[in-house]
Amino acid sequence: MRMRKKKNSVSRLTECNELLLNSREEIDSFPITVEIGCGKGRFILETAKRNPGINYIAIEKISDVALMAMEKVRDAGLTNVKFIIGDALSLPEFFRENELERIYLNFSDPWPKSGHTRRRLTYRGFLEMYKGLLSPNGEIVFKTDNRPLFDFSVEEFKYMGFDLEDLTYDLHNSEYAKDNIVTEYEANFSAKGFSINRVRAKMSRITNLDIKKAELSHLDRIMEIVAQAQKYMHDAGFCQWDNGYPSRELIRKDIEEGNRYIVCEGDTVMASAGLFMGEEPDYNEIYEGEWLNSSPYISIHRICVDNSFKGIGLGGAIVRRCEDIARKNNIRNIRCDTHEKNLAMRRMLEKNGFVYCGIIHLADGSPRVAYQKKMK
Repeated sequence: MRMRKKKNSVSRLTECNELLLNSREEIDSFPITVEIGCGKGRFILETAKRNPGINYIAIEKISDVALMAMEKVRDAGLTNVKFIIGDALSLPEFFRENELERIYLNFSDPWPKSGHTRRRLTYRGFLEMYKGLLSPNGEIVFKTDNRPLFDFSVEEFKYMGFDLEDLTYDLHNSEYAKDNIVTEYEANFSAKGFSINRVRAKMSRITNLDIKKAELSHLDRIMEIVAQAQKYMHDAGFCQWDNGYPSRELIRKDIEEGNRYIVCEGDTVMASAGLFMGEEPDYNEIYEGEWLNSSPYISIHRICVDNSFKGIGLGGAIVRRCEDIARKNNIRNIRCDTHEKNLAMRRMLEKNGFVYCGIIHLADGSPRVAYQKKMK
């Protein structure tokens, strides 16, 4: 239902002008906690009251709704809340890297139609934006009565490398209820019998990694990681990388042709992989199965992770970067192959949505298990 136009809204907004932010320069101090879609302000009002030492900014795109929230904050005499009339896409205009401590998403529009997925505030595109603004220990607190949206959001948080904490499908009957601040919307739908879902999505080591194209200056370090992978395969009893494969010359060629990527934490190279667009000759024939489709694809080859950083999700981070590259090139498929006995690699692929398709043979006749991921 569309809200009626508020009487004297222009003059009333003017009276609350000191609470309204129009530019980044008007922000007094950082870090900031943000609520996106503050509605009539019940949540931000009570939260700011409980935490007078924290700076809050509430964002609301409908000016008449924001007005009601601003008047509540003004009448309460709070000095730690400001407002932006805008939407989530306004964030980069006001904030830079590491300036947000927490983002609250309370009962965001579910955009239920499948064609509207990208509009959801927990869609990976928005999460990528939030990641760029949150501090290394920052978090997103998400609350909704809409279970399909919640399930979708949990998967998006996982996909983007967030650590999930305090997840509940029935907030009001959980151990977290005592600290919960109920929004206007929440009170209404809870009274009607709807369960409230809530989760904290925290920035983790993975969300702060840098994945970029390798340069020749990285070659020595990449070869160190390759050597570790070769030893691991040898010790595990399968010869996926033997006879000096992949050679220094091959990795150099990957770099020079712009196909070699590295995963970095600061100046430390933690992992590397080759991402290739175009047809892979070894994939032209597949046995004991079939590819999911014959559409264009990107292939991932020669993934290697430093032994010190195994088990923290670097393979998934590489897959996500591959998906980003694929989408930018209007490609919706990724293919990969590995040795049958390389169980760690197979688990990583399956965990990240790849489907086993069959057996392919390399140029030398060696068999490999083949996987494909079809992206949405």
